[in-house]
Amino acid sequence: MDLSENRMQSRRRNRRQKVWQTVGLIAIALFTFHAVSSLVFSVVDLAPSSPLWGLTLTLAGFLAVAGVAVGLQSLKLLPQWLTGLVSGAASGALLCFYSFGQLTGREVSWAVAGAVVGLLAGGSLGVWAARKQGFWQVAIALTSLLCAYGFAFGLGTWTLAAVTVERWLLAAGLGSVTFLYLWFTQQALGWAYAQWRRL
Repeated sequence: MDLSENRMQSRRRNRRQKVWQTVGLIAIALFTFHAVSSLVFSVVDLAPSSPLWGLTLTLAGFLAVAGVAVGLQSLKLLPQWLTGLVSGAASGALLCFYSFGQLTGREVSWAVAGAVVGLLAGGSLGVWAARKQGFWQVAIALTSLLCAYGFAFGLGTWTLAAVTVERWLLAAGLGSVTFLYLWFTQQALGWAYAQWRRL
């Protein structure tokens, strides 16, 4: 009887833990979606002549790197610690850039400082989480796949703009990369779900 009761208590604890982990992952996903969508919508209509064009390229770079890293992670083509490092660093830099910017009234210098902090903290967390294979690994995968989706959305917008002005070669190139990142998003989502089920 004691052994049976211990098993039941252990199962209840595991269930409660998984519920709280799931709530935490949903909160992280919602915050990431809000941050990525806010950043993408703020720069997606900027032209190369804009003084903020450099910010657009930087944002696109972080989104692209996080997206491709989590895509490769889901395909298991590279060591988990390496893809965890890259995806964690890129998504961490992006989220801290947004957070520091919001907290300081969109001060660019503070936002850049936040990106540096996020880069270091996210990369370290990514390496650590890749070895633990638990909650934080799923959290980083979620943030990175949302970065991949954000990058695909931004490229999709530029693809439509290229079609509008009949720049067919540019539209074909942008469209191909858009579909690649949508595929990365799909692969990463399936991988993150499989990891969540193991929690």
